[in-house]
Amino acid sequence: MLYDLDKTALLPDINDQLHHVVERFAHHDLSGLANSSLMNRVDSKFLLPLGSLLGVLKACKPFYSILNIDGVSIFQYDNIYFDTNKLHFYNNHHNRKLNRHKVRHRHYADVGNSFLEVKFKNNKGRTIKNRCLVDSDPKIALADNYSFLQDYGIPNPDQLILSQACSYRRISLASDARKERLTLDLNINFSSRLKHAKSDDNFNLSNFYIAELKQEKLDRQSPFYRLMRDMGIRPKGFSKYCMGQSLTNNKHIKSNRFKANLMKLKMGA
Repeated sequence: MLYDLDKTALLPDINDQLHHVVERFAHHDLSGLANSSLMNRVDSKFLLPLGSLLGVLKACKPFYSILNIDGVSIFQYDNIYFDTNKLHFYNNHHNRKLNRHKVRHRHYADVGNSFLEVKFKNNKGRTIKNRCLVDSDPKIALADNYSFLQDYGIPNPDQLILSQACSYRRISLASDARKERLTLDLNINFSSRLKHAKSDDNFNLSNFYIAELKQEKLDRQSPFYRLMRDMGIRPKGFSKYCMGQSLTNNKHIKSNRFKANLMKLKMGA
């Protein structure tokens, strides 16, 4: 199984309260946002303790609507990342190389769709994402879409291998008026897919969640950005792929750039 991570939802003591809070948001669906697709954007990421989640959501309610599809507002995301044998994408990020790529297969478990995605971080700090609808099997999706990958900057897609699995639950908020989206990722599970990986090379990020503010251009007057400032929480570089590799594959790769994040995550695990 490619997606064999722990699919437990959320901690039992907040699960019921969480559903009660999200039900009170105004709703939008995938077709309801004219200005917030943001496939070319600026990202600000924040690492927060799980205990703050309900309060943060309540503070966001006046400013954002929530994605709701057929009554579901907390969605399961299953990602498989690809890299080269030498972890070219990981090392480019670790070494702060500009104009870098990541490649992943994303499966929306609640909807049933799968996409192959190329994320490009340019030298101006913008994230540009391109994707195509693909088979639910990541290996088939990769083999069938070499030309797509080459079109978006991956010169040798036949050299890519399965590198890491990452699954989580996501709450997606949006402000169409401000042209911004906010995602909250919970119960994040990382698992290595490299050949030398052992069955216990996985890590569950159960005590933190990742908030990602996606904007057309950086706007620190955003309601969420101001909320984070009021809470004393600064934006923090946090790549799920790089953190997952560092947490599950740390005996085989350099990860000194991510040391501060890694220590915080391990202490709170």
